[in-house]
Amino acid sequence: MSTRADRFTQLEKIPDLFSDFLNDLTSHPMTSDLVRLKNEQSIKQSLKNLILTNYGERPFQPNIGSSVYRSLFNPYDELLEDDIVNSITQTITFSEPRVQLVNVEVLESADYNTITINIVYSIINSRQLQNLDLILKRVR
Repeated sequence: MSTRADRFTQLEKIPDLFSDFLNDLTSHPMTSDLVRLKNEQSIKQSLKNLILTNYGERPFQPNIGSSVYRSLFNPYDELLEDDIVNSITQTITFSEPRVQLVNVEVLESADYNTITINIVYSIINSRQLQNLDLILKRVR
């Protein structure tokens, strides 16, 4: 016999396995609590933060980060592309244990000042593939 509560209760709630705050610490307009990112969005933010952080930028954690920004000012060729792919692969493999990396692809745009990075990964305990696209621009 079902009760009234059974009709209004979400039976298959997706559990919050991973959770994180937004980078800018935005507060919720109604509750004034910090807004949280959950599961896939939390991991995407973490990957983006790891790739966009230079080595030695975090205090007391000099081995966290990548050398992607340093590579942006070199002329684009196959060696640069391999260097970026290797740096991202190494960063994700050693610094993010929640993901299994599938593919990293680097594409150059027509204006020669923008690089698009496409990262395909799967979350551990999940078979679904996730995709993260980063667009990096030279600022000088």
